[in-house]
Amino acid sequence: MTTQLAEHTDPNLAAVSTLERRRLDMQVRGQYQVVRELGRGGMGVVFLARDVALHRMVAIKVLRDEFVTSEPHRERFRREARLTARLTHPGIVPVYTFGESRDLVYLVMQYVNGESLAHRLPGVAKLSAAESLAILHDLAQALEYAHAQGLVHRDLKAENVLIERGTGRALLTDFGVARVRDSSPDLWEREHASGTPHYMSPEQAAGEPDLDRRSDIYSLGVLGYLMLSGTLPFDGSTFTALAAQHIVKAPVPLDKLGVDAPQPLVRAIMRCLAKERGDRFATAADFGTAITRITADNADRAVRRKIGARGWMRVTTVFAIAAALFGP
Repeated sequence: MTTQLAEHTDPNLAAVSTLERRRLDMQVRGQYQVVRELGRGGMGVVFLARDVALHRMVAIKVLRDEFVTSEPHRERFRREARLTARLTHPGIVPVYTFGESRDLVYLVMQYVNGESLAHRLPGVAKLSAAESLAILHDLAQALEYAHAQGLVHRDLKAENVLIERGTGRALLTDFGVARVRDSSPDLWEREHASGTPHYMSPEQAAGEPDLDRRSDIYSLGVLGYLMLSGTLPFDGSTFTALAAQHIVKAPVPLDKLGVDAPQPLVRAIMRCLAKERGDRFATAADFGTAITRITADNADRAVRRKIGARGWMRVTTVFAIAAALFGP
């Protein structure tokens, strides 16, 4: 149920008079002023709107017209609203409110002034190690929080990562197929595949019901692989072909793709992509700690290069003298 909650410039998504927009206009008139369509996914359409009372821009996700009469689809929207409303974290796009009528189901969410990671990547081919580290750090923090609330996202992918313009902050969105840990699959899950094949963990691709946070960590590894190399670990034209690769095939090592990144980062991402969940990072916090350490090491090396070897020796000498004089 991926849709865009951030700004973009795709001319094919210019404002048009859609049935969803007309119904939304009628439903929220006086409270929100609908501006234009932002994006369209498999189940939803997202519109940019202005909150009339609070003078702020919001994103309103609407269930597509062909699904409005389907109670299972409506329940998925309700479920996404309930789950996301439980989460309060700067790295997760919040839901402000939910509404429905006979002809419309919608979520009002934070509008992120920026673009999705999926929208950014085609223009740059791949991201620098520094930018990838920053995004992975933000996502690890968001996932750790969601996992602590008992949720497994299950659909972490480039389309569901929004990059805020100006700050570069990464936000996680779309908890439409998230599951409360240790809960039983609902009717929808038993009848429909959940998640996106290119990003599925081996256990998710195999249809195992007991997915835990390490499944999200695998998907985070897929994202890291994509950002650094510009390509996904596996590709295929069918779900079966992709699932088989996730389950049994080892991805091409990032080293062999000419990736310009610190070796600790390469190793961390490849560890996320381990077939056995016990071989991955145990938690998103563990992965985040590794990312923080890599970032600090890179900064340290950058400082050393900038001031030169002799300058660095002077700096360390000053610190050593200060420590001897003043003690801990």
